Amino acid sequence: MGMGQGILMAVLIIGGTTLILACVGLPFLIMSRNARRLLATGLPAQAVIETMSDTGMTVNGQPVVGFGLAVQPADGPAYRVVHRQSLPRIPMGMVVPGAVVPVKVDPARRERVRIDWMAWRPANHDG
Repeated sequence: MGMGQGILMAVLIIGGTTLILACVGLPFLIMSRNARRLLATGLPAQAVIETMSDTGMTVNGQPVVGFGLAVQPADGPAYRVVHRQSLPRIPMGMVVPGAVVPVKVDPARRERVRIDWMAWRPANHDG
């Protein structure tokens, strides 16, 4: 009887741990999938970084930054959004308030944006 209880306890611990990990990890997987979808299907626009703040979080070793963006869509007036996204290490020192970055905008929900780091090129200040 002691061995059966031990196995049952082990199964409960493993099941509980799996459930906790799924509840914690699932939102990150959904956010990652939604971000990839937005980059693939969103409307291209430009945004000026107005503010940046450290969230204290990292994802895959990259800091997650709170951005205040002024989004300029191709077909309308500029508008402001607050957005959180990881900042890759390569452009880290060049991404500052005032920088212009390419974004993708969700056509159904304009407040949903994603900075397109793969399309970003720093401004040339050579004159």
